[in-house]
Amino acid sequence: MINYISKIKDTLLYFDFQPLLFFWVTSDILNNMVLWTTLSYWKELDQEYTYWLYLAHLIASVGIIFSIHNIKWASKFVLLHLTIVLYSTIKYLVDIFTPGSDPYTFQDTKNIIITLWYVVLWVWILFKLKKEILHKSLK
Repeated sequence: MINYISKIKDTLLYFDFQPLLFFWVTSDILNNMVLWTTLSYWKELDQEYTYWLYLAHLIASVGIIFSIHNIKWASKFVLLHLTIVLYSTIKYLVDIFTPGSDPYTFQDTKNIIITLWYVVLWVWILFKLKKEILHKSLK
């Protein structure tokens, strides 16, 4: 256990972007609605799928935190997180443009821009991890 904590400490102190990823993902975990609501809350809103989506985000984020010192595993959890973000983006777009849904609003535009920004960020993080994995494998 001490060796594991030492590896994480070394990663956070001596690597480039892992500390930023650590704090970003920690923020995601602390803001995750699974920690602050219950499934029954989402059922009452008729949005049970949202709870499960938040739970998937939580699992991916915790996976990133625990594997941040092992870039191969971290890249798998980042890919999982990116997949969840892409899924939720596509689902949101389908929901707002489905005939009979609520009218399109400025709030929808803001949400789409923010969500696409997160997609770009997660793609960039995954690219950086894969690039680091490639560089280490070529040494």
